[in-house]
Amino acid sequence: MKIVAVIVVLIAWTAMANSWTDKNCTLMQGYRFVISHGGSPDRDQGCEDEPGGPEYTDQYYG
Repeated sequence: MKIVAVIVVLIAWTAMANSWTDKNCTLMQGYRFVISHGGSPDRDQGCEDEPGGPEYTDQYYG
């Protein structure tokens, strides 16, 4: 039963992380942002292209 719960949590985490990729963030950033920002991005959260790669912004207008 515990393995089923873990799988469900991982699926939900991946789905929320993937929603960050729609805002120009990488999937790995998405996984981190799900934890640090409490889930999927708000309308004004996302990533801007920077020379070192995508960077988080809370003023995303993409």
